[in-house]
Amino acid sequence: MPCPRCGATGVDPAGYCVQCRLFRGPAGPPPQAFYPVAPPPPKQRNPLLIPGIIFGAVALLLAAGVIVYAVVGGDSPAADQGLTGGTNPVVAPSLTAAPDDPTPTPTATVTATPGASASGSAGTSPTAGPSCVVGVFLEEQHTEQVTVLNTGTFPFSGSGAYHRYTDSGRVTLDYGDGMSLRGTNGANQYEYIFAGYISYTYKYENGVLTFSSPRPDPQGTETFIRNGNVDFKGKLEARVPPPMKVNCGGVAMSLSNQITTIQLKRTSKAP
Repeated sequence: MPCPRCGATGVDPAGYCVQCRLFRGPAGPPPQAFYPVAPPPPKQRNPLLIPGIIFGAVALLLAAGVIVYAVVGGDSPAADQGLTGGTNPVVAPSLTAAPDDPTPTPTATVTATPGASASGSAGTSPTAGPSCVVGVFLEEQHTEQVTVLNTGTFPFSGSGAYHRYTDSGRVTLDYGDGMSLRGTNGANQYEYIFAGYISYTYKYENGVLTFSSPRPDPQGTETFIRNGNVDFKGKLEARVPPPMKVNCGGVAMSLSNQITTIQLKRTSKAP
């Protein structure tokens, strides 16, 4: 700005006009030029952030899957065998489990079909049965008191199994492709199906048959059905029937104990 007295524009450091010495005030700093400020550099994204998020999500899903499997699936013997079901809901007081069978279940006095592949000739008994016991018999009626856990004990009935008794003291009970026992309790319908065979050593004494050394068919199965739905399916267990009274003749034979009665018809004299 020019000096109002002399028109000069200069001002010394003390604030006086350089020409007429009029005090004009100290000179201020020269105006600063405006320079545009560059924007700050963009923030660098952590290269491990996205892979870390993905890894965490996968780990969470795997942990959830393990928990669901442990709660719902778990290890199941039936599953290992390609079968379904868990604990057999049936207990048959008339049958005694073999030492390696933790859950006794009902078994009709099983049978052997004529010409069936079931083994049963090996082994001998100190006392073989009388001549009327030796041969092949078909179950025409099998009735047995069966206990269904948390339900009650009531009769199951069926037919169709074969019994093959040899003169060497061995019997094979053959269910074939499936022999069923059916029972009713109130409005509920039950069916217990056995497939395959079990062979035993048998002994006859004083009109009573006793059984031991069970050998079940490794491919045999047993299935329990409640109101049309499969409650259990597993392998055919090695069970030992309790002693049974025998009444036999040339054509028919009956076996019985306190809770089981079986009526059989001879189909062949040769086992």
